[in-house]
Amino acid sequence: MDRRKFIKYAGLASGSLALAGVSAGSFMAGRSKDSYTGWGRTPYGKDQFFNRVPFLVEKPTYQVAGKPERITYIENIFRRNAELYRLLINRHPEGLKWDKSQGIEGLPEPLKTYYTNHPSAFKEFFRAREKSKKQRANWEKYKDKYHLAEAWSRAHSSFLRGPAPFPVEPTGPPEEADYKGVNPNPLPLKSSEHGSKLIKKIAHSFGATLTGIAKIKKEWVYQGTLRGVGQVDFEVPKHWKYAVMIAIPHEWESFYTNPVYGTSYDAYSLLRFISGKLEVFIKEIGYSARSHVPPGQYDLVMPPLGIDAGLGELGRNGILITPELGGNTRLAAVSTDMPLLEDKPIDAGINKFCKKCKICADECPSGSISFDDAPKHVIRGFKRWEIDQDKCYTVWNSVATSHAKGCRICLAVCPYSRKNNWIHTFAREADSRDPTGLTSKAMLEMQKNLFDYPGANEYLPPPDGNNKTFGKPPDWLLTEEWFDI
Repeated sequence: MDRRKFIKYAGLASGSLALAGVSAGSFMAGRSKDSYTGWGRTPYGKDQFFNRVPFLVEKPTYQVAGKPERITYIENIFRRNAELYRLLINRHPEGLKWDKSQGIEGLPEPLKTYYTNHPSAFKEFFRAREKSKKQRANWEKYKDKYHLAEAWSRAHSSFLRGPAPFPVEPTGPPEEADYKGVNPNPLPLKSSEHGSKLIKKIAHSFGATLTGIAKIKKEWVYQGTLRGVGQVDFEVPKHWKYAVMIAIPHEWESFYTNPVYGTSYDAYSLLRFISGKLEVFIKEIGYSARSHVPPGQYDLVMPPLGIDAGLGELGRNGILITPELGGNTRLAAVSTDMPLLEDKPIDAGINKFCKKCKICADECPSGSISFDDAPKHVIRGFKRWEIDQDKCYTVWNSVATSHAKGCRICLAVCPYSRKNNWIHTFAREADSRDPTGLTSKAMLEMQKNLFDYPGANEYLPPPDGNNKTFGKPPDWLLTEEWFDI
């Protein structure tokens, strides 16, 4: 072989070895949870690393398919089920009583109309109730094994039971409650742009991972119940002009071990402190403010406001998916009349990816997530993928073996819910800029080959499943590592 051919073949061989090394490195980086980087809680927005500027769009990526309507509180499954449950146990705030023998016809409005139009949801409520009873009975069997998971969840949920929760719940109409404690002598802001930059910096300093600002549209305000007032139809208060949107992730190790070891309360408890402090701050500088934090203390619909604020896009599973956190995104808001500059929405290809993916639908233990290639279901004037909330709620009451309850599998299995190592960053940045769709196809192949998916039924407790978790639990949630059981 002459020298030129030797150099040529040697170059090809070294290039092939380099490519093989990169491929092997990519495989290991994608598979290994030890290679995660970049997820510390840093101030001033450093965790909000995705450059949204190239993907700003004039209109949000959700599809308007009719005249937008406000959502009533009875359409929220937790509020609807809570009201029906209070009727059953004779603890309704208005003293109303009802039992199952009276049927749907015997229910007060608006429950009567809702269940007349959704009779399957009525049946599912009682199925979920039976599952919940069975779950409580099974707790004696599981309580030692999941002792630490229970303690960790209750530590975060204690704010729900505390004698003096923070932030303090409003009393009276918003026109009064939202102005309590407001500084009567505010300094004049230089501009709404200055106001937005300031409030984002403050939110990040309080612990927010992502922040964005959206105008409050009336269709994103619940109707039929209002904190501080009660069950009443109301016009959207004029001072609810802007929503400062706050997003943080669940603790990552426990998040990947849903449904058994996960909890929603870890994120919600942090969101209460962040939004509560932001409410106090905004009032102190002279403007009205009201925090809105799920699971119970909120008057605004979170995901569409997060979309309007440019944080992310709506996923197949009905939640907000962000470039930084994926499905591991929990939201809170603070409504205010402070002069602010709203953010533009983004189109980073997330919604398009969801049309191909369907992993969350495959893994959903309740079968409540649609397999449709594109959204077809029209709800209150918006086209979206259909979510059977009632089936979801039934598994929500049965799948977890600790009192934390809930499932969150659709969040954990989402390909966007991957921490920020270099291969995930590359895939995220490349897919959002790839018009061919080849990157998303490659991402899906990686997901299905690098990650283990137990299968939908396996997440259920016996006899239907085996209490499987999506990921391996960390040692600090394994009771058997620390106690003799």
